[in-house]
Amino acid sequence: MKKVKRRTYSILVLVLTTCLFMTVFIFRLVADGEAWATFPTNQNIYRDGHLAVGAVFDRNGVPLVAAGERGLEFNQNTAIRRATFHVVGDRRGRIGTSTLVAHAGDLVGYNFFTGTYSLGGGGNTIQLTVDAELNRVAYNALNGRRGAVVVMNYETGEVIVNVSNPSYDPVNPPTFDLDDPVWNGVYLNRVISGIYTPGSTFKVVTAAAAIDTFADAMTREYICNGYTIVAGNRVTCLGTHGRISMERAMGVSCNVFFAELALDLGGPLLRQYTERAGLLSAHNVDKVRTAPGNFTAAEAGSAALAWSGVGQSENLINPLGMARFMGAVARGGTPVEPRLIESISSGILPESVSNILPGGRAATGNAALPPGTAARLSTLLRDTAINYYGGTFPGLAVAGKTGTAEVDDGRPHAWFVGFLDDPHNPLAFVVIVENGGGGLSVAAPVANTVLQAAVR
Repeated sequence: MKKVKRRTYSILVLVLTTCLFMTVFIFRLVADGEAWATFPTNQNIYRDGHLAVGAVFDRNGVPLVAAGERGLEFNQNTAIRRATFHVVGDRRGRIGTSTLVAHAGDLVGYNFFTGTYSLGGGGNTIQLTVDAELNRVAYNALNGRRGAVVVMNYETGEVIVNVSNPSYDPVNPPTFDLDDPVWNGVYLNRVISGIYTPGSTFKVVTAAAAIDTFADAMTREYICNGYTIVAGNRVTCLGTHGRISMERAMGVSCNVFFAELALDLGGPLLRQYTERAGLLSAHNVDKVRTAPGNFTAAEAGSAALAWSGVGQSENLINPLGMARFMGAVARGGTPVEPRLIESISSGILPESVSNILPGGRAATGNAALPPGTAARLSTLLRDTAINYYGGTFPGLAVAGKTGTAEVDDGRPHAWFVGFLDDPHNPLAFVVIVENGGGGLSVAAPVANTVLQAAVR
């Protein structure tokens, strides 16, 4: 009897252990099955280490890459291949956020029940939201300089331009040393994964916090003598502006005004508004995540707090996160989540999306700003572009802000961020040129070139 009981217990333990392992296996299969099935050793979908099924097109039906008899075949235009390198990917899967890596399962048609098997065996077609020709324009406008350009439709979330440099031709990859600074971050999609000191572009966040908090925000004045002393430290400004209020301070980008404003607001409140703006979050963009930003709530009355309100100190912002926030300002305070995938179909390219007008699917995020605050900011940024940026954007209803971000490794980063206040062309944009110098002289012309092409 005791033997029977022991054997029963042993069988019960064995059954429970088997059930436990089966539960863990099924959980892992659901969670990681796609990654297992699309691993490069799967000869059903890979050939010589290259994905052998699927195709990727831009929003207008322009082929970007497709599996052929000789492996992956890229667009015939060298400039387009360079311009779309980071969003499309390469043969070796070096860019983790690229379509060929992040959407390998979608390209091969993976599903839980049949894995990568399909009757046709040709995989799927992915149509991206990006415009290959506009990416080429943006890439050429950077003119070999390191940086990023992103343009998104702030009504639909479609990312129209996603350009990161340095880049290279995936068909003819160069031989280079990754320690060579020329190729620094070549496999990093700076739009998705980069974070930068925002410089004066962050003054939009500081202004938003003030508009919400102080009844006299638009008429409140500070005195700029070219600098201000905070806790024994000098916070400098590029000009001497005298008595100055918000509208002019935004236009001339007065550091003293926004430093004093930050001191009155306090670090915790500034961090709260940075968080509400979505600038500290990692955003999901069709299976890839943007890099989260950073804002340290410095001690009250400190120089670090003053500099953080100006966009320096330990502030770090992701370019696509900033474009999302600019879109929120444009559309009354509520952002639309950015996306890169227009459609996925079985073998046949769907009808092309041949324009950038609203009408695609869109997912809204949590409100970044109250509608009244967003409206005031929108007017402030539009007036800044009209009154202080001259004829930089002929024929375009640009609302924007320049940034010249001081960094430790050389010349400042040049920024220009904003949106078109135009219902026919609802585009938010961010341009950053690493170590480029002045935002107005360097980044703004890049933005103008891309936007002029976009509205055409």
